[in-house]
Amino acid sequence: MFDDMDEITTDYDERIRQAREDRDLSQSDLANELNEKASLIRKLERGDTLPSDEVQSKLEKFLEISLSGGAGADDEEWSGGSSTGEYTLGDVVKRKD
Repeated sequence: MFDDMDEITTDYDERIRQAREDRDLSQSDLANELNEKASLIRKLERGDTLPSDEVQSKLEKFLEISLSGGAGADDEEWSGGSSTGEYTLGDVVKRKD
């Protein structure tokens, strides 16, 4: 079901903020350009929420950035899981400390 979805980058919040600042836009300005709420932009830039596919598309198009792309430079092939082949939530979730 989810095989065709692109994974969002772990630094999506930094990419959005940096691209917005590079264009000298406030969070409110960006929200107006995208026809979204400024509170959503704040939450995205803090990493509190993930963008919906629609919002992600708008951000990528307007800011000319990519928020997807799978594995980053510090990611490597994952080999987690138990000996039974079953995974727990702890095997697949990365904590953002």
